[in-house]
Amino acid sequence: MVFKKDKAYRVRKNSVDMHIYNTAADSPNAAVVYQETEIGHAEEFLHETSDFIFYIIEGSGVWVIEDEEYPAEGGDVVIVPAGKRFYYRGALKQVCVTAPAWDEQHEKHIRNVEL
Repeated sequence: MVFKKDKAYRVRKNSVDMHIYNTAADSPNAAVVYQETEIGHAEEFLHETSDFIFYIIEGSGVWVIEDEEYPAEGGDVVIVPAGKRFYYRGALKQVCVTAPAWDEQHEKHIRNVEL
């Protein structure tokens, strides 16, 4: 399958612009989202079933995973295992892969955060 950029679903969520390329209906094992943000993701949350894998294309930021800070920059990969609370701050262009594919019913809001 090929998912074209111009067919991606666009949404802005918690200060992050997203291009959602596929959903669990297309591929239940993984979903791909391109993301851009100037400040980060302004919500701490966790996902009960999906790992989040971020490949940072450009920029730098800090991921806060279970209250521990992890700096990352272009060329780095950040992995957040299922069930771990997290958010991030920074100016970033990145690709996020969720495995299995993200499903809204398994996402749990923890709190909004100031960036």
